[in-house]
Amino acid sequence: MNKQNLLVSSCLLGENVKYDGTNNYIKEIESLKENYNIFSFCPEVSGGLPTPRIPCEIISLSPLKIINKINEDKTINFLNGAKDTLEFCIENNIKQCLLKANSPSCSNDLIYDGTFSSTKIKGQGVTTQLLKNNNIYVYNESEINKLL
Repeated sequence: MNKQNLLVSSCLLGENVKYDGTNNYIKEIESLKENYNIFSFCPEVSGGLPTPRIPCEIISLSPLKIINKINEDKTINFLNGAKDTLEFCIENNIKQCLLKANSPSCSNDLIYDGTFSSTKIKGQGVTTQLLKNNNIYVYNESEINKLL
């Protein structure tokens, strides 16, 4: 059987790349390995952000502006990470991704509202938007059953 390639957020695979230096490992990922070739990627690290890092949120969509909690503009890091992710998907023939929910890079459903108050609103992360615009489907970890 030919396995499809699947990009998975590095934090979901247990890599300590989350903003606070930890990860978001979910054991259900292991069951995906039967049907997919798993590729690990973190757009934020690829875009030049350190681990750990100060939390970031999207404060404006038009024009796009992403700042961290101490008001430093990190938009370019998120844009570079999104571009790197798309290039990686194209190079590796990846048509589906499993990315981290609520992330300003990876979320496909909800993002934080830009006030650093833990309030979520409907929206997508920068990487997810770019991937979807290029016909790459994005799931989050609560949708893993759709991939099984």
